[in-house]
Amino acid sequence: MESPFKPDILKGKVALVTGGGSGICFEISTQLGKHGAAVAIMGRRRSILDTAVDALRSQGIRAIGFQGDVRKQEDARRVIESTISHFARLDILVNGAAGNFLVSPEDLSTNGFRTVLDIDSVGTYTMCHEALKYLKKGGSGKDQSATGGLILNISATVHYTAAWYQIHVSAAKAAVDSITRSLALEWGTDYEIRVNGIAPGPIEGTPGLQKLAPEEMKNKAREYMPLYRLGEKWDIAMAALFLASHAGKYINGATIIVDGGHRLSRPRHIAKEEVKQLSRIVEQRSRASPASLASSKL
Repeated sequence: MESPFKPDILKGKVALVTGGGSGICFEISTQLGKHGAAVAIMGRRRSILDTAVDALRSQGIRAIGFQGDVRKQEDARRVIESTISHFARLDILVNGAAGNFLVSPEDLSTNGFRTVLDIDSVGTYTMCHEALKYLKKGGSGKDQSATGGLILNISATVHYTAAWYQIHVSAAKAAVDSITRSLALEWGTDYEIRVNGIAPGPIEGTPGLQKLAPEEMKNKAREYMPLYRLGEKWDIAMAALFLASHAGKYINGATIIVDGGHRLSRPRHIAKEEVKQLSRIVEQRSRASPASLASSKL
């Protein structure tokens, strides 16, 4: 789909996207690049990185890939410094690396729980911490602009209520949202860094949806989702562009939910036609005997 944003809104900016070689974060990388930014992507698997970088460059995007694990502080530092060395600055950090799988709490080991928290929440904080000196106002990166940079943390919606078989992810993403708010307060005040989040709902064509929602479950969910469809990776990338552009300059500490209202979804306990019939019955009774209806309510 055609972007509603001007193609040069991020001209001269440099973005580093963790998990940027696939899924939602690859689309974010693509759209940031299409709108003028140079893009570095970070991931654990070299083959995926190389394929992603080739795809970005084929679209005229200045791109490079760095292998690394967000759980390792030395990797985080090396990748950020390599980005600075290659592109001379860092303006946008997108924390999208994540881990997920379905498991009931009684079958989830402590190690499995810890692994997801390490990737999602500890990894997010580690990348933010290592990027601070380059993102802050007057940072030490070469040719760093006078204003502070932007951090975008990719969250989820599972922890806003509760989700079956997702206790580890719910805990990890709740921590990510908390990190977003805390850094927005402190680093927004001290360094003019904006820190925001994006919470995607179910997005078509992503590895996460393929693992977590079999086709028959997706079809059933469409029956009561407010917009009756799954989201697209493009939808999340457009939210990222909005927050990264001048249009989002006064947004700080917010996590934007992009789920088509999915978090509001509830199965229908009563069919719509039955509700109409019940309403007619109540209306008829009220006309026949308002007093008896009032007493029955009491």
